[in-house]
Amino acid sequence: MAQNSTIDSLKHVVNTGVKDTSMVINLNDLSREVLNIGDINKAHEFAQRANELATSLDYKRGKGYALKYIGLTQYFQGKYLDVLNSWTESLKEFESINDTIGMANLVNNLGAVYYSQGSNVRALDYYLRSLNISEKLKDPLRISSALLNIGGLYAEMGSYDKALEYYNRCNDFKEELKDPQLVISYLMGVGEVYFKKGLYDEALYYYQEALSSNDKVASRADILIKTGRVLLKKNDIEESIKYLNEAYNIAQLNALQLDEVQALYALGEAYKYKDITKSIEVYEEAEILAKRIEANDELRDVYKGLSSAYALNQDFKKAYQYKELYVAKKDSLFNLETDDKIRGLQFDFDLEKKEDQIGLLEKESEIQQLKQKRQKSVILVSLLTILVVFISAVGLYKRYKFVKATNLIIEQEKKRSENLLHNILPEETAVELKEKGKVEAKKFESVTVLFTDFKGFTYFAKDLSPEELVNSVDYYFSRFDQIMEKYGIEKIKTIGDAYMCAGGLPFPTTDHPFKVIMAAFEIARFIDETKRNTGENVTTFDIRIGVNTGPIVAGVVGIHKFAYDIWGDTVNVASRMETLSDPGRINISENTYEIVKDVFDCKYRGEIEVKNRGMMKMYFVNGVKDQGFLDRLQLKKTAV
Repeated sequence: MAQNSTIDSLKHVVNTGVKDTSMVINLNDLSREVLNIGDINKAHEFAQRANELATSLDYKRGKGYALKYIGLTQYFQGKYLDVLNSWTESLKEFESINDTIGMANLVNNLGAVYYSQGSNVRALDYYLRSLNISEKLKDPLRISSALLNIGGLYAEMGSYDKALEYYNRCNDFKEELKDPQLVISYLMGVGEVYFKKGLYDEALYYYQEALSSNDKVASRADILIKTGRVLLKKNDIEESIKYLNEAYNIAQLNALQLDEVQALYALGEAYKYKDITKSIEVYEEAEILAKRIEANDELRDVYKGLSSAYALNQDFKKAYQYKELYVAKKDSLFNLETDDKIRGLQFDFDLEKKEDQIGLLEKESEIQQLKQKRQKSVILVSLLTILVVFISAVGLYKRYKFVKATNLIIEQEKKRSENLLHNILPEETAVELKEKGKVEAKKFESVTVLFTDFKGFTYFAKDLSPEELVNSVDYYFSRFDQIMEKYGIEKIKTIGDAYMCAGGLPFPTTDHPFKVIMAAFEIARFIDETKRNTGENVTTFDIRIGVNTGPIVAGVVGIHKFAYDIWGDTVNVASRMETLSDPGRINISENTYEIVKDVFDCKYRGEIEVKNRGMMKMYFVNGVKDQGFLDRLQLKKTAV
């Protein structure tokens, strides 16, 4: 009733008020309230009216929120491409007025859309942007929410160590927030990661901490089930059954039917070790309930449990029957999962196609505007020429020729300067330098640094003429530059015969370790091909390659001769990896190995003494282990 009263009041104001910025705010509020009661069409109508009025008033904040609510109505209708369009436009409005709260909200929403459609890499990009904005706002609640989202995404992708890294950063805000729901989300997330890693003592600790911190019935049953599941893995059967029975009673008492099925399934598993008849009885109860609520994932697991329970009970006929049911259900769920993945791929494809269409429309619009400007200029010049020709035709003509020639020279010099600046600095850094006259140093949490060095270069160089020396180095480094551009890697600098580059900057990405190693393989192949088929005046060398991943600081040094450079222990270790590599080999640090070990075939070299660092583990990368992953990586690069 209170909500209906609010809606009625807003409608009255909207129908009788003045069409100003306050009207935009009221229309947006009305859209939100109507959406809360489930009237999507009306909510869309009010948000659209707010958008039109805000546009006519040039009220950017109001337009940002109107587009946000339009996107929400489209989200509930499953129109995800339209959602992305509306929310992207909303984000632009908030960015134009530097509304950081609106920006953080929309960036997080966009991440959720990509996550729901299986586009994990894009989702991660937006979640990281949300974290960056929230950290600038110094808002503990938004920072913690972003960290939990990122941790959960990494956990789903199987990057458990990375998930723990982001989860544990929430500890910095736990005392400040004192938000029970965030604390429980953190504890459950960490517990689930440890469970998946097979570290059951650690998982049990976090689940029990969550249990002691929780007073909400809805989530208590879930925590009890997970605790019972861990105890079963630790072979503490009696305690496991105790927790699972409590979970079942809570779920049954509060009509939490999915928790009820999950508790019964886990009890069936536990009773296998104690009372096989009881196990079958509990499984069958779970089967009935799972069918009724159409809990297909749980029903598949129950069929599997019943098959094994009947087999243990020597009833092989029923064991076989349930085995067939399990296989059939598993296949149907696999097909559903495959359909979901296909829908996710289709979503990315449709998004790419729509972006191309938007790009074409923008180009057509620019061409049309240029034509109109050109037509206006022609008309204006013609009129001025006719007017002035009576005064001094010859003087005007000479003046015109002089101005045209001068403007051409200025434009050419301007383009030349900009090209030189972009050749020295990354585009984002060059823009910042032009606008502000300086560049602020930036810290990157994860960057992959690559060093190369020619073996015996100094020895060969002493016998080469200056022309031969420069020609050889240019031959190799020019090809290296092409390889870096292909994989989206930033060249940092060359020092003599050493070549240094880095992946994951100036824009943070998650795929930089894989792309840097693929670039390293291409460099090694190029060097090998050159030795077999060298060009004129090119000296052949063997090459050592070293790679390391970690945090760095990047910035511009110098006043007159600018240089973009990176610093930090990560850079020093990468240089050591190159020094301790073998000719023609790619030597990577333990940091990089932990990220890429499932994709590349790596050989452990043991611990090797490193100057100023002591003993360090190193690995040679021998080849590719998961080509499918790398193929998908290339597709994503193309789609962006």
